[in-house]
Amino acid sequence: MTKLTSLKSEKRLLDRRAADQIRAHILDGVLPAGARLLETQLSEELEVSRGTVRSALAQLAGEGLVQQVAFTRWEVSGASVADAWEIYTLRGVLEELGARLAVANITEADGARLRSIVADLLRAIREERFQDATDIDFDLHAAIIALARHRRLAEQHRFIMQQVRFHMVQSGFLPKNYDELIAEHAALVDAVIARDAETAERLARSHNEAEVKLLTRLLRQGEATEAAAG
Repeated sequence: MTKLTSLKSEKRLLDRRAADQIRAHILDGVLPAGARLLETQLSEELEVSRGTVRSALAQLAGEGLVQQVAFTRWEVSGASVADAWEIYTLRGVLEELGARLAVANITEADGARLRSIVADLLRAIREERFQDATDIDFDLHAAIIALARHRRLAEQHRFIMQQVRFHMVQSGFLPKNYDELIAEHAALVDAVIARDAETAERLARSHNEAEVKLLTRLLRQGEATEAAAG
């Protein structure tokens, strides 16, 4: 396992910085679902106290990325079909609302920025930079949510998208059809720029429905493989 970077020289907010490093390892797939998280080991690698590590792990537990088992040990959370369904259905609701509200606020400059992000997404896909494409995809949805001018919506969306990324990493999720992905995002941006609230809302919803079906199928396949191996 790749070691974490020492935080010994940091004087403030060590628990948050420790959480940032552990979170990054989880979201990058370095720490897989079910991996044990030993306070002593993390304390040594980060060069912080076990109390700081414990606080960081508690923060990540609140984000759904880790869990405490029988109050004695920590591990990376698992990725289940039920979790995927909850996460993607909630994402759909948030992004439907975000798209509808964005329509009322978008300016010409905002529209140009959204089109630029779609162009970046297309370029990344054509160059087969699929991890970059995923990041750009997330950036596009975040940009639309930001146009809603709704702080609590943006906060909840950031939280749920972190969960989406976690499940994508754990399941090995990749879109089946990148041309379709580009078309969906371009159509969504066109609807927002055209101030067509109903179409924007519908496209945000249908985009998430396709993803949850694919992710659910992948997770079921993984669970079936594990059951057969057991």
